[in-house]
Amino acid sequence: MNIALAIMFLYPDAIPMQDFVVRDNGSEPVLHEGAEEKGRVRYEIKPPEDGEEPVEGVHYRYVVDFNRLVEGEDYDLVERGQFIAMWNLDTPQPTEEELQAAWVAYLEAEANKPPELTETEQLRADNAALLLELVQTQARQDQAEQDQAALLLSLVEGGVL
Repeated sequence: MNIALAIMFLYPDAIPMQDFVVRDNGSEPVLHEGAEEKGRVRYEIKPPEDGEEPVEGVHYRYVVDFNRLVEGEDYDLVERGQFIAMWNLDTPQPTEEELQAAWVAYLEAEANKPPELTETEQLRADNAALLLELVQTQARQDQAEQDQAALLLSLVEGGVL
């Protein structure tokens, strides 16, 4: 499902990147139990002042160094897929079910949309329509001439002319 197209189907006046942002971060690592300790590295942010106790998040922080871990043994790469990263519309953010329904409706609308013609095909279609109109106009003109001739003949036979 393309979440951005589903949102545009639900809210046609919405402006992407202003009213909403959809992201896909690709594969993300998910740690197995106990792997965090194996790959933990302490990074110094700033040294504490003299006599000050170091505080995590202020003076240092722990991160997981995936170079110390083995994929498949310590962690797996999992696709999260697309997600709504920002929502600025006044309406509530649509649920997964609403987005899925909008995506199905969007695909159905696209499937039922008439095919778009190239410029050459459009000119040919316009030309065919004009030719049809010309033939119909000539047929009406021929019919009018026949009616006029019949009227003239009936006037001559009736002795009016």
